[in-house]
Amino acid sequence: MYTDYEIKNGTLTVRGIDRIDIERSCACGQSFRWKKDGDGFVAPALGRVVRVCQNDCDISIYPCKKGEEKDWLAYFDLDRDYAAIEKRLSVDEQLSMCIGSASGIRVFAQEPFETLITFIISANNNIGRIAGIVERLCALCGEKAEFDGKEYYLFPKPESIAALEESELVRIGSGYRAPYIKKSAAIIAGGYQLEKLRDMPLDIARKELLKFPGVGPKVADCVLLFGLGHTDAFPVDVWIGRAMSEIYFDGESPKKKQLEAAIRALGSESGIVQQYIFHYARQTALGKKRQGKTKTQ
Repeated sequence: MYTDYEIKNGTLTVRGIDRIDIERSCACGQSFRWKKDGDGFVAPALGRVVRVCQNDCDISIYPCKKGEEKDWLAYFDLDRDYAAIEKRLSVDEQLSMCIGSASGIRVFAQEPFETLITFIISANNNIGRIAGIVERLCALCGEKAEFDGKEYYLFPKPESIAALEESELVRIGSGYRAPYIKKSAAIIAGGYQLEKLRDMPLDIARKELLKFPGVGPKVADCVLLFGLGHTDAFPVDVWIGRAMSEIYFDGESPKKKQLEAAIRALGSESGIVQQYIFHYARQTALGKKRQGKTKTQ
């Protein structure tokens, strides 16, 4: 939620935002293109290159033309009452510990195709390496754009990725994911509309995404949460598995039905809660001592 906004000299300023931390939001693993640049963060997003800066409870986004403000209000999820979400978490003894290290994270509303491809790349990978592969993919076949005297590359069109040779995708570091990236892009280039999943029930939309090469349950839920507005999608990876085990099951590995019940109990915004848990788990290495050091994903 916010107080008001205005566009002046090509800059959108949104004031009085309750619960926002741009740095945490850009670095929490939901998007791989935002980079620290001076006093803000810059990324190619929604088909253009923009800079976002924060000053206390206000953010500024440049450039922004009149009529584009709704895109950015939606992208940064500024109409959602995160204070209410944190209030609910604060009365949960297990989850209240997550607020301090994760308060201000906003779940971005990203472009669905970009989310699909980047999270296929994310499988069995770490954030730094994912970001590098994504940047090399964009440089390989994305449209060039200039911003503040620097060159950037927009995320490629489905047709551009589908036209690549698998060997080209391997060379940028995608490894065994290369055929999955190419084939999934080809499905979208062939006319499949990811947007139709936005209004489907979660279980049905997840089943649709699981038909894509390289998409398992975790990747499907990431696409649904970060690209298609399903706030009840709850991606489970190594960090979340550890965290849920520690928070709800005293360090023991829960059965599938037990874990599903715990997730359902979090309600219709469980995916947003997941980001709090995920960030807290990464910041505190939650569960590592008990379970030992393992490769993160």
